[in-house]
Amino acid sequence: MSVLLLKHQKIALAWMLSKENCSHCPGGILADDQGVGKTISTIALIQKEMVKQSRFMTAGSYSTKFVPNSDYDNGSDVVISMDKKEPKDEPLNELDGSARLHVASSLKLCDSKPNTATDKAEPKKKARVRYSASNLRLKTRPAAGTVVVCPASVLKQWANELFVKVMEDNKLSVLVYHGSSRTIDPNELATYDVVVTTYMTVANEVPKENSNDERKKCEMDGICPEISIGSKRKKQSKPKKKNKPSNSEGGPLAMVLWFRVVLDEAQTIKNYRTKVSRACCGLRAQRRWCLSGTPIQNKIDDLYSYFCFLKYEPYSKFSNFKYMIKHQITRDSVRGYKKLQAILKIIVLRRTKGK
Repeated sequence: MSVLLLKHQKIALAWMLSKENCSHCPGGILADDQGVGKTISTIALIQKEMVKQSRFMTAGSYSTKFVPNSDYDNGSDVVISMDKKEPKDEPLNELDGSARLHVASSLKLCDSKPNTATDKAEPKKKARVRYSASNLRLKTRPAAGTVVVCPASVLKQWANELFVKVMEDNKLSVLVYHGSSRTIDPNELATYDVVVTTYMTVANEVPKENSNDERKKCEMDGICPEISIGSKRKKQSKPKKKNKPSNSEGGPLAMVLWFRVVLDEAQTIKNYRTKVSRACCGLRAQRRWCLSGTPIQNKIDDLYSYFCFLKYEPYSKFSNFKYMIKHQITRDSVRGYKKLQAILKIIVLRRTKGK
């Protein structure tokens, strides 16, 4: 980093590092007040974990030639040449004692087992594989780095911070993914350390509807029944548009597996009924973060969107959220809110300017 982290920012970084290495819900909600330093702490996290991110991208990514759906959706076979990249090892600097002490005392409930699956490199560097057109999209999903989703108003600010706050010899490759001229090749996204995009872009690229299995699961969980009904009505009235192959996988953002997804101003997804919220939840990623100074603005229901995005089980299932949290508060508000505080303590770090 080109700037020194303040003590509270080091504590945030240490907490985020510990949370990312939890086997259960790798990620969380950084809910510090505005101006405390959520952005710089997140950039420090990205920089600190670049070795793991590089290995993840190398182990799961092949340099494949992207073929639009319309060109290969004809039942024929497609030959793909795949080249593996070599991982880069870089030394990690240790955090100071105060940050380590804070994390050790506040994250006793976290199972901090490192994820070694992504550290294994494939022995073969080159391969030639023949896939049928029906499973091509799933077989060639590239592994990408970190995607930061933010409002359009702070898009350039994020790109500038990622450039300015990192030392010259450790510069991150950053792509501002926005506008009509953005790439349509998901493999290009996988060549950057960080991709910065907007909520609207995610909403437009990630498929609006879930797959059949996911949709059935949502209906069983009682999630957004009015949306499911509305979607079915649209499908019945305009079946031809729904059958377009170009919509099956969405845009490039939906066609890669991300190492990390960061939602800035995460209160944007507070209403889980909206297209933006469902699209963000649909992004495929190993690690997930919400940055928000005001995570709860109106009601307890706002939390469900965060739990759903973070894959925070069992509360990411709407029926569990309803009966294990909402009903508990309705029956006994004192006990219910104490339980909610315990649930949030595991995934939320919040500091105010006054502290």
